[in-house]
Amino acid sequence: MIRLFDYWRSTASYRVRIALGLAGLEWESVPVNLVDGAQRAKDHLDRNPQGLVPVLEIDGLRLTQSLAIVEYLD
Repeated sequence: MIRLFDYWRSTASYRVRIALGLAGLEWESVPVNLVDGAQRAKDHLDRNPQGLVPVLEIDGLRLTQSLAIVEYLD
């Protein structure tokens, strides 16, 4: 299963959502509410120590930079 940890107002996350759509992949969105500070929660910092979105989990791999994610999907 492909999981994308993102926030709806994040332009970097939007870029990844577009790439996933163009690739025709099925994926699950896991919202990280940046306004509420969810990016600083321990579970999210375990996924990405920088505390940023997006984070893509795919094929046992965790990618945290939108351009790297788009290249990986390509």
